[in-house]
Amino acid sequence: MFETLDALLLARIQFAFTVSFHFFFPAFSIGLASYLAVLDVA
Repeated sequence: MFETLDALLLARIQFAFTVSFHFFFPAFSIGLASYLAVLDVA
């Protein structure tokens, strides 16, 4: 399995990590900021 790790496959793995990070992190940070704002007001 690991003998087929060429540059294209490694680039696809890196892109998948980047896309998943940029999908979850902004939603988490926006949600956390709004949650903290609600906690601060209450």
